[in-house]
Amino acid sequence: MSNNLIDVLEQIFGTYNYTVGAKNDFDLVAEKPNNNVAIRVMDNPGTEDVRQFADMAKAEGCKALIVSMTYFTEDVKKAARVRDVMIWDRAELEKQIGKAVLLRIDADRDPFASSPEPAPAEKKEVSVSALTQELYGSAPEKPKAARAAAGKAVAAEPRPEPRQEVFEAEDGPAVAADVAVAEEPEVEEEPLKLPIKCYPVKIKATDAVKISGNIGRAEDTEVTLNFIPYWKYDYSLDVMGKYRDLTVPMTGKGSKMINAINRNVDAVPNLKLIDGVEVPDAPYHIQQAALTEEEARAMAIKSIIDDHTRTIRLKGTQGEAAIVEHKKFSPKPTDIKFAMEMLYVPFWSVRSHKGYMEINAYDGKPTQTPMDDGAEIL
Repeated sequence: MSNNLIDVLEQIFGTYNYTVGAKNDFDLVAEKPNNNVAIRVMDNPGTEDVRQFADMAKAEGCKALIVSMTYFTEDVKKAARVRDVMIWDRAELEKQIGKAVLLRIDADRDPFASSPEPAPAEKKEVSVSALTQELYGSAPEKPKAARAAAGKAVAAEPRPEPRQEVFEAEDGPAVAADVAVAEEPEVEEEPLKLPIKCYPVKIKATDAVKISGNIGRAEDTEVTLNFIPYWKYDYSLDVMGKYRDLTVPMTGKGSKMINAINRNVDAVPNLKLIDGVEVPDAPYHIQQAALTEEEARAMAIKSIIDDHTRTIRLKGTQGEAAIVEHKKFSPKPTDIKFAMEMLYVPFWSVRSHKGYMEINAYDGKPTQTPMDDGAEIL
């Protein structure tokens, strides 16, 4: 886990032309002239960890950043503010990584510089209030309901009345004329979307909490939307097996999905896929596939061959002896017409001290086995 997270942090700081590497007792040090950041990845940091790390970073003349895949306690947050230590927890890190991918913020601006240069006039200005917002993106987009309410408010405003302006001619008296004030066209904001092919999210977070029962009634309930990668394949088969004067047909077609994390094979839902899903209001994870396309293809081909293999029992005689022969007919991989693509299936995970449950986000049914096999992936 730590190595994967360190690799991600190296890419983040490398985007801004920092020289990144391990140094002294720090996990990473991102360096620029007169601007260095010491980074430490911790599992469950405490207030004493914050104090010690702040002193170490200060002794090296660096700014301090603590990154953890867990959630910081209030005491740790307070200690970080007092010691001027920047902290990224799991939710903040995932949210900011998602924004970086979606918004493609200009990477030329150095978020750690003491006096950052103003952005060019023609580029979009990004308002920032903390390190992570300055590094990755702008403020969250307004929910649909807020946008709709704003649209109604604009529609209800009275149209501007024509105003009268006075024009002075070179050889004559001043002339008054009515000038109509042009209305600015209303621009509807496009919702941010995750660039993945996915089944639609039909179950809300509040509904998932209700479905989870006692787990969702606890005060420490956490709800997260997980996008699980699947390899979906379609195939068709139409071939004849021959043996002596016997012809055996092997035909069929179908579709299945292979979980790209735990390798479970599932039926394909009777739902229409969507290209690009709106960024949810709740915390979300886009899980990384552990199963490659080549491995998934090999699994699928083997399953198709096994499903369509036929064993025929043949009877015959040789002289006065009766002979029984079993002949197996199997299609070849080249006989199969095959297509494969990656898609994502949304699942709500509801967690508290009372337990853990995963709920299908398009039909509301709890899962029988963990969808991600316990994997922790950015």
